[in-house]
Amino acid sequence: MGQDFSAKMWTDLIASLSDSSLNINNVSESTKDLSANKLCEKEKARAQNSKDKTLLDLTAKDESNKNSRLQFLEQNLRSKHERNPRVVKSSDDRASCRQSFRIYNGATDPAAKDLQLDDVGPEEMTEKFIRNPVLSLPAKIHVDSSPLDLRLAVDVKNLLFGSSRGCFNEEWKIQNFKFSEVPHLKYGIVQKKGGPCGILAAVQACFLQKLLFEENGNSKGSQHLQPTPTQRTSCLVMCLADILWRAGDKKKAVVALSSGKQQFIPAGRYKADGILEMLMLNTVSCFDDLQVLLGRSIFQFETGPFGCILFLLSAVFSRSVELVRADFDVPDACLIGAHGYCTQELVNLLLTGRAMSNVFNDNVELDSGNGNITLLKGIPCRSNIGLLSLFEHYKACQVGSYMKTPKYPIWVICSESHFSVLFCLRKDLLNDWKIERKFDLYYYDGLANQQEEIRLTVDTTQTCITDKENDLTPPLEQCIRTKWKGAAIDWNGTEPIL
Repeated sequence: MGQDFSAKMWTDLIASLSDSSLNINNVSESTKDLSANKLCEKEKARAQNSKDKTLLDLTAKDESNKNSRLQFLEQNLRSKHERNPRVVKSSDDRASCRQSFRIYNGATDPAAKDLQLDDVGPEEMTEKFIRNPVLSLPAKIHVDSSPLDLRLAVDVKNLLFGSSRGCFNEEWKIQNFKFSEVPHLKYGIVQKKGGPCGILAAVQACFLQKLLFEENGNSKGSQHLQPTPTQRTSCLVMCLADILWRAGDKKKAVVALSSGKQQFIPAGRYKADGILEMLMLNTVSCFDDLQVLLGRSIFQFETGPFGCILFLLSAVFSRSVELVRADFDVPDACLIGAHGYCTQELVNLLLTGRAMSNVFNDNVELDSGNGNITLLKGIPCRSNIGLLSLFEHYKACQVGSYMKTPKYPIWVICSESHFSVLFCLRKDLLNDWKIERKFDLYYYDGLANQQEEIRLTVDTTQTCITDKENDLTPPLEQCIRTKWKGAAIDWNGTEPIL
C-alpha cells in the first residue's frame, strides 16, 4: 500500500511541476531547480510518513491476528482440560506461548526455534497440544533436586542385591524402553537380553493401558496398536508418571536422572558401578510437574543406556527404601534375585505401588506356634493391571481376584521365571459375561524377537481336554486357564509357544 501511494504522489508531483513550468516563464533555471528540489523533499517526507503509518497498521493487524490465535488455542486447551483433567494446563503468560513449541527431548533443539506460532494454524497447534499434553508446552515446575550420597547408595544396593557390593550386570545396563519397529508390533518395548523382564512387562502393561483405554477411549479395534512415534513417547511418559506417582502414595515422586558427573566418592564396602555415583534425585509433589519433568528427560529412559535402571531406582526412591523394606514379608528379601531376575516384590511395586511378597488378596495371618503370628502381606485392593502365573497352575501360589480380575483387561504373565504381557482390546471384557464367552487376547513378549502379531481366541463355552500323560500344552495356555478354567484356546495359525 505504501509503495502505491508513493508512486501516485510522484506522478502528481511531475504533473504539478509541468504546469508550473508553463505558467512561470520569468523564473531562472536555478530557481526552478531549487523549487523542484524542495518540493521533492517535501513529497518524499509525506510518502515516507504514509508508508510508516501503513506498516504500523499492518503490524497492529498482525498482532491482533496472533492474539486471536492465542485466544482460540487457550479456549480449546481449557475446554479439553475440563473434559480430561490429565491434560497439563498451558501457561497463562502469552509471551511463553509465543516461544518455539517443541517436544522436550533433553537438550534444547536449535532447529525447533524455527517453529513459531506464525508457522502453523490454531487447529494444528491445538491438536499437537491435546495429543501430547505433557511434551509440548514449556512450563514452570517445582523440583527439589539433590545428589545421591554414599549412605543412601549403600542402602539402596542392599535393598536391590542384598549387598552393597552388588552391581547391575551388562544385561541391565544396556536396557531401556525402546520400542519395536516391526510393522504390527510398534506398541511393543524390546528386551535386549534376559534379566529385567519384570520391569519391562510391568511398564509395557501400563503403557497399553494408556494407549488403548485412556488415549483413545474404549478401544474396539487393532488400529490403536499402530501408534506413531510421538504417541508412543507421550504414552510412555504418562505410564511412567502413573507408576512413580502410585509408588509415592500419590503424594510425591522421585525421578532419578544421570548427571554425567560423579556426586560422591565410593568408600568402605560399597562397590562402584558408574551409575549410582552419577545420580541426581529430583523430587516433585505435583503430578503435573512429574509429567513435565519426565517429558523433558524422557530420552534418558527411552533411548539412554541405563533407562531401565534409572526407572527402577526412581520407583524405589518414590516409595522410599524404608517403606519398600517394610513391604517385604522377610526383611532381608531383595528386589533383584539370582541371575539378575526381577522378583515378585519388584513387579508388585510397579503394578500396585507396594513391594508385597505375595499376589493373593489382602493379608494372611499364620499361627507360628507358641502364640506367635506370622503376617503374610498380599495385594490390598483391585489393581489396574492384573497378573496370571504358571506357579498357580502348579499349585505353588495363589493369585487373588484383585490381580486376576483387574480394572483393565491387561495381565502380566509370569511363566518359567520370565514375564510377558497378555491383553484384550475390549475394556468391558471383565464386566460383561456375554463378551467373556468368546473373545480375543493378544500376547507380546519383548524378549522373544517376536516378528508377528500373536492373537489367541479364547472360547469359554468349549471345554479343552488335555492328555496328562503326554502333555505338551503351551505354558501360556496353562496361565490363561488359571482364570478361565478349561477354556478352548485357538492360536489362529500362529505356532504355539512351548
